[in-house]
Amino acid sequence: MSEDIKIAADRLEAHIGEEFVVSIAPPVLRRTDRVADGVAYVLAVDDSWSMGIRADSTTDEFADAADPNDISRKDVAQSGVRELAAALPQGARVDVITFAQDSGLRFSGTAGELRRKGAWDGNPENERGWTNIEGALQRAYAQLGGHRAGSRRVVLLSDGLPNFGETDPRRLAALAQDAAGRELHTDVIGIGAGADYDLLVQLAPTGMTEHVASRTTAADAMKQITARLAAYGRDVVAGSGELSLEINPHFQVLGVYQIDPARRRLDGVLADGGGRRPSEVRLNLGAIAEGHDGQPRYALKLRAPERVSAGPVPVLKATGRIGSGADARQLNPEKFELRTVNNPLAQNIRPDYAREIAAADLEREINDRAAAAGSDGERERIFEEGVARARDIPDPDLAAAFQQASGGLREGLQAKDVLNESRATSSRSSTRNKRDWFQDIPVEMPDEIRARRRQRSLDDEDDDDSGSFGGSSYDGGSYREGAYRDGAYGDPYGGALYGSGSGSSYGGGADAPTQPPAHGRGPA
Repeated sequence: MSEDIKIAADRLEAHIGEEFVVSIAPPVLRRTDRVADGVAYVLAVDDSWSMGIRADSTTDEFADAADPNDISRKDVAQSGVRELAAALPQGARVDVITFAQDSGLRFSGTAGELRRKGAWDGNPENERGWTNIEGALQRAYAQLGGHRAGSRRVVLLSDGLPNFGETDPRRLAALAQDAAGRELHTDVIGIGAGADYDLLVQLAPTGMTEHVASRTTAADAMKQITARLAAYGRDVVAGSGELSLEINPHFQVLGVYQIDPARRRLDGVLADGGGRRPSEVRLNLGAIAEGHDGQPRYALKLRAPERVSAGPVPVLKATGRIGSGADARQLNPEKFELRTVNNPLAQNIRPDYAREIAAADLEREINDRAAAAGSDGERERIFEEGVARARDIPDPDLAAAFQQASGGLREGLQAKDVLNESRATSSRSSTRNKRDWFQDIPVEMPDEIRARRRQRSLDDEDDDDSGSFGGSSYDGGSYREGAYRDGAYGDPYGGALYGSGSGSSYGGGADAPTQPPAHGRGPA
């Protein structure tokens, strides 16, 4: 296994004060990298009274238990359990827990055995007025912790708020976070308007958060969701991983994002150095699956310093591990450097990076504005705005998610149901397997540019520009190989790393050109 961390930016050099994006990902793992085999799932299914509401009801009308065609939320959840079992390997370990006031183990065996069983008992009638999510998670993690499988996941299915046991979202989130540290990961599926999406997303710090809205297609939506969750856990190679990033204090961190497998802006992972000390980011990778599709990917939006550099400047370094405990594999540290120039036309060679960030920011903005809106009519207008702006990015899946939300409001779905569905669907719109949307712009390397310039017999001033790309900048003079040693970045506003001139990418001096150098020109 190649253990180098993959770091790439959307440009080879950044204009002073300009925003740019850096992508960070752990190595792509193969099946031969697997530490432990096997798949184990614990499925925790809400069995409170509200799960009897019709799956497509917008008025909380209960389903007729005597009518097999009147489908309840509970029916949808049970069908999701069966679909997930069908998508797992036949010998995968599967336990089913139901919970209301208390929780109980209703099935324990293999996925194949669960398919044949088809049904299970629920909670006693006198317990169903309560929803004890804490008890369900405690029971699920205890059950899952007894399995030695390489992939271990809890899937929580619930339509309501916790009203028994621990109800504080922060403490419930800490419970899930502690389990993730033991390689027990949590996926959650909210059902209907009563589901507390803000809580559920906190219960999946290293997993997926999904939602099934109160539509006639609820059963089909559940089938698609559980198939995705099964695939996500089926091909796991490592049960955990971590990346730690240290960013040069002279580069401002504007945002930290997860790009794949879900796309979202991350909060609470950045320790901002405030320009005086390095900023730090710690990323809990969760379980990592086989191949490119199983690789998590992250991005930083940064702002370049307002000064020109005489050579490449250290931007960040990354360290990390795959696995935990005695089986952990330390990844080789990796660093990334970038030249800062006075050139507004500095070429963006990977415009898809900025589009990914724009989509994540738009997803949050539109959903936050819709949640704060005072009427469904205002929400509908906000989502329609989101459709147009997503198409401009372009991000067809994000546009479709906003369009679905707007349609749901027109159909009479409760606002909370629509908002929950929109947040789950739009965050799912990562760029995995959609690379045909974006095309890299061909880019010439500095040596190629200089050769082309010489062939065109450019004037002496342009020929002298070669000094900014060669000589001591790369060969050990002004570019200091040891800039990361002992956490030191050097002094970027004086000394060797930055030129003494004002506004010149050529190191200053009275004869420095005042126009942007030709090498940065290219498609915007």
